[in-house]
Amino acid sequence: MENKEATRKCGTCHKQVAEANFALHETHCRRFLCLCPDCDESVPRDQLDQHRDEQHTQVRCSKCHQRMERCRLTDHEDDECVERLQCCQFCKLEMPWKQLDEHTEVCGSRTELCVDCGRYVTLRDQLKHGSTCSTAYSSSGPPPAARAPPNKSTETVSCSRCTELFPLEDIEQHELECSPVSRWNLDDSDSEDEGGFSVPQLSSTHNAPSLSDHLSRGPWNDRGDPDEISTCPHCHLALPLFTLRWHKVKCQIHISLK
Repeated sequence: MENKEATRKCGTCHKQVAEANFALHETHCRRFLCLCPDCDESVPRDQLDQHRDEQHTQVRCSKCHQRMERCRLTDHEDDECVERLQCCQFCKLEMPWKQLDEHTEVCGSRTELCVDCGRYVTLRDQLKHGSTCSTAYSSSGPPPAARAPPNKSTETVSCSRCTELFPLEDIEQHELECSPVSRWNLDDSDSEDEGGFSVPQLSSTHNAPSLSDHLSRGPWNDRGDPDEISTCPHCHLALPLFTLRWHKVKCQIHISLK
């Protein structure tokens, strides 16, 4: 095993120097080098003022206006400044670092529909849900079809034929199945048993025409020719007049909910 050469620490540059060369090194250091009083680094004696100006002059951060030495400015702007821009992991939006925690808490609480299981999952839980969701269906065949989001509309619309109120999402199907003639016939038979003449049913918001008026005018006189086509003023869809009547109501409500 080789013996290590003895060394001594130079009092000027604080480096370990071989004992055999120490006297010559120390003389050279004292003549040409000196210690910076701010950082204790050895610098050429004739460059001390330049070193202190470039490294230790007080400057301000352009973003947060904090004062610091020039040598710290780059690290401060990259890693310490509270105004430095950071990217949200969920929406990829850039914002000051001091606002990132609050934004991430809110942004991560947003939900998106999982197309595999049809459930709404928060953005912060999507990675964990992705592994459990795929595992749950890997051995049990294909995943079920994604469920459509629930219809939260509570609007009701009056049937243009029987004047009854129905939920907005059900009115179209009802209009196709509604038979005003059979309803008027039923109302007429009930009324004749009670008073000898027809009194049509009344809804809470609309008065239905009497049977005699309806028969004298015909079922389409108050709505126009059933074969006539017109367009919706909202979506410009061409429809028969009797269909267009309830379509316009539904279309207008749909636009107001946007």
